[in-house]
Amino acid sequence: MSSNLSHSSQTRKTVIETEHGVVAAQHRLAAIAGAEVLAAGGDAVDAAVATSFVIGVLEPWMSGPAGGGAMMLWRADEGQAHALNHGMRSPGALDPANYPLSGRGKAGDLFPWEHVEGDRNVQGATAIAVPGVVDGLGQAHERFGKMPWGELLSPAIDHARKGLLVDWYAALVIASCTRELAKDDDAAALFLEDGQWPTVSGWTALAEKRLDQSRMADSLDQIARHGARTLYDGDLGAAMAQDVQDKGGSLSREDLNAYRAKFHAPLDFAYRDARFHVVPGLTAGPTFRDTFASLETEALGNAPGPDSYAAMANALKGAYARRLGAMGDTGESPEAPGCTTHFSVVDRDGNMVAQTQTLLSIFGSRVVSPSTGFLMNNGIMWFDPVQGRP
Repeated sequence: MSSNLSHSSQTRKTVIETEHGVVAAQHRLAAIAGAEVLAAGGDAVDAAVATSFVIGVLEPWMSGPAGGGAMMLWRADEGQAHALNHGMRSPGALDPANYPLSGRGKAGDLFPWEHVEGDRNVQGATAIAVPGVVDGLGQAHERFGKMPWGELLSPAIDHARKGLLVDWYAALVIASCTRELAKDDDAAALFLEDGQWPTVSGWTALAEKRLDQSRMADSLDQIARHGARTLYDGDLGAAMAQDVQDKGGSLSREDLNAYRAKFHAPLDFAYRDARFHVVPGLTAGPTFRDTFASLETEALGNAPGPDSYAAMANALKGAYARRLGAMGDTGESPEAPGCTTHFSVVDRDGNMVAQTQTLLSIFGSRVVSPSTGFLMNNGIMWFDPVQGRP
């Protein structure tokens, strides 16, 4: 079978000892921002706040202030885990009747839902849900943080003032979504050349292209100065909601006012000689538990091999079938966080943060709020559009 991939390349990772702790993130500069907080004596939560906002600037197609997610925390002094759910929610005025099925079969995005007319649950302002990540970070910081909130947002503001450097990877990601981004004037102005062409990085040592993220920088500065709730109770949130409504979406100022991320007792379970603490509710946490429950009955042995990999695949397949077919909002929890960007932090005291944050699809709804400079989520795509299902 032919393949473009090398048959000889090898990947190795170096283990580095550190006295301050460690931040693991896909983007190097985001990890550095968090590591600098740890070196300054910050808590794991402080580092997570800094990392989260920086990665939202540097990988805006993955996550950002207008997204949602979930956080698992371990507090070393308590010997206790905490789950924080800051998932996206449906706007109160959303009408399911505005999302008729097209009859064209399965949609082509993250979930195998039935296709909706005009992709209204995936693309555009009608796909935007109430964001939660900023309130979640604010609550975690209020409870466990040690360093000033505004100081933790400073690296993200600095990166946004400079503008996102369009390297080969950013150019590739933007090019992959050019058609969709061109449908929103503000997204096109931010990400595309002349509002319609892919933004291509410079191919010489002297060439450098950056996105203009000055509007986002101003919004982050407001959040730094006035706190996390300014995106929910202040003028910043009101402007964002108005932008969404002007583009045909349902997000309202009242939705933002009512939003609160929630701490929960974690879902704990044992597997062999390990104990897991995961996020409960409408997340992958219960699916993770179900996967290991299936593996409990398998004689996997100590060494991985064909039989053990097949058992793992079958366990995952069964757990996800149950998740997509049976999990849903039954009144116990309205949140529905996603899983696109993940980073982890451990500080010098052994406190830990595992943060997952997302816009859901790549580039979310492909809509930019012009007042805030934020790329908006498409959290409505999380919901199965067939009425009567969970």
